[in-house]
This record gives sequence, structure tokens and C-alpha cells, in this order.
Amino acid sequence: MLWHDSCRTVLLHQGETKATIMKAMRHWENHTCLSFVEREPHHKSYIIFTVKACGCCSYVGRRSEDEPQAISIGKNCDKKGIVIHELGHVIGFWHEHTRPDRDDHVEILLENVVEGQDFNFKKMDSGEVNSLREPYDYSSVMHYAKGTFAKPNKDETIRPKACCPRPLIGQRIQLSPGDVRQTNKLYGCPSEFS
Repeated sequence: MLWHDSCRTVLLHQGETKATIMKAMRHWENHTCLSFVEREPHHKSYIIFTVKACGCCSYVGRRSEDEPQAISIGKNCDKKGIVIHELGHVIGFWHEHTRPDRDDHVEILLENVVEGQDFNFKKMDSGEVNSLREPYDYSSVMHYAKGTFAKPNKDETIRPKACCPRPLIGQRIQLSPGDVRQTNKLYGCPSEFS
């Protein structure tokens, strides 16, 4: 489910973490037609930033018409790029490396993944995710890095198949051009945001 008009937010964090969250929201606003506004009492559906045991986590898309939805910004998650990534989930995006066509672009090394984290690498069915005809995006902020959730003494959980040089994956700096295009398609943004 998508957000209507704007994503309403409640910030429980203070200080530097609050400032980081605000910067991440402004980043989305500067590149898309999305806006994040402070929740008002009549808003029944909104995003609440909190800290949960999962650390950095969020549901994908708007979950309910009449209930709050949490984004956890826990310990070591209070970096602008990580918050941009978690907001990507709330906006409606799964991890790039879980796309139905991912096997054409990356190799997932499940034997190198820490026990209990393999769900983060599950390939989605075409009925579960719509990439809006955008090509696979190695530079997406929604893509994991090559060693995300790697076991000790293992370097890779994801290996790009593209070669010479292999593309870097897992950046947490900014939205990629593909992230921007896909968001603007998903939300029907005016052409000046394309």
C-alpha cells in the first residue's frame, strides 16, 4: 500500500539522531515528489521512529490505513544513508538483491550468511514485487553490500556477476538515479522529478 499525499511522521529521537533522520527525509524530498510532514492528531496512519531489537528495520510499504508504522533506528543505525535505506522500505521498496531477476545479476552465497539472516536474501516472486521495468541497480541504496551478514572469516554473501571491474554494491550515501526513477514512477511524480 502506498502513502497518500505525504508520509506523516513522529520523531521520538532527540539530538543528533533526530537531525540525521530529518536529513534523510529531506534527501527523499529533494529527489522525488514525496514529502514528510509532522503527524497531526487526525492522522491515523503515520510513521513512528523508534528503537527495536531488530536494530535497523522497517516493514515494506504502508501497512495500515489507521495504525502507526514503526521504523527502528537503533544502535549504529543513526547514519543518514541507513535512514535513507529504511525510509525506502516504508515508501514501498524491497531490497534490490531480492528482485525476481537477481540471479541474472548477482550470486547469493547463502553458505556464507550468518545463521538466522538468510531471510534477508530470499528471492521475491514476480507477484510480490514490481520493479516498474527499471533495470537491476547495483548502485541502489536498497542493495546490500557484498559482505552484509557474512559469517566470521567470510568476505562475501553477494557477488556481482558483472565484470571488469565488478560493480560496488551496498552504498549508503544517497539515492541512485535508479532509486529516484523508480520512486517517481511508483508515486506518479510530475516529470520535473524524473
